[in-house]
Amino acid sequence: MKTFNLCVLLSLAVAVHCVPILQDSQEDEQFAESYLKNLQSLYGPGMEPVESGSGSDTNPDACDVTLVLDAVATLRGEMLFFKDSFIWRTHPLRDTPEQSLITAYWPDAPTDIDAAYESRESDSVLLFKGQRVWAFSGYDLVSGYPKPISSFGLPESVKKIDAALHDEESRKTLFFVSNEYYSYDEAKKTMDQGFPKRVDETFSGLTGKVTAAFQYRGYAYIYSGSHMFEYHLGTKTFFRELQNKYFLPCTEY
Repeated sequence: MKTFNLCVLLSLAVAVHCVPILQDSQEDEQFAESYLKNLQSLYGPGMEPVESGSGSDTNPDACDVTLVLDAVATLRGEMLFFKDSFIWRTHPLRDTPEQSLITAYWPDAPTDIDAAYESRESDSVLLFKGQRVWAFSGYDLVSGYPKPISSFGLPESVKKIDAALHDEESRKTLFFVSNEYYSYDEAKKTMDQGFPKRVDETFSGLTGKVTAAFQYRGYAYIYSGSHMFEYHLGTKTFFRELQNKYFLPCTEY
């Protein structure tokens, strides 16, 4: 008999509550209904149950050494790791990553995204898929989104973004497209002149396709496949090569 998880989103600052439910079990269905009503009495109405997956074979595994993430971003002190329809959240105060469906947090969000980054200026997280971008403040879609990625000033020839990297100090966001990258000025809302540039000319040793990127404590972490490269953002100096599990730990040991 298969199982799925009943998940209820309380807020972006609170973990998703999940309980295993047996399919075709009237007793467990009654328990699920009672569980949801109890949470609604504590946190208020309007919450809906979400099936977080029908089995481990559909959920990406953080312990998979060949795992290639779709995107990585930060949000209000947390780290977000995207893969297919799922998202992991990690926080410095929690040892275990929390996995859930992307749409459990953002019902209007796309899945299988291409890139993501946090905009501190607008207090939002931006998700990219194909030639469109979605912006979410909290778990609400920002008015006017989704927008075409050309609204950033990218040429119409760019059909998708492979990764996005926001630098808090310079207030610039780098958009990686194939073996090149563009630089977007968040303050001026314009693309910087002199771009695109080749990725390997700026980030030494990075010869493979960029698949995800984010900034943490002044360092850039750029993913290429199942590996991650650490650079100083100011000088672009390469420090070391790491595996995905450096920030997204396997918890099955």
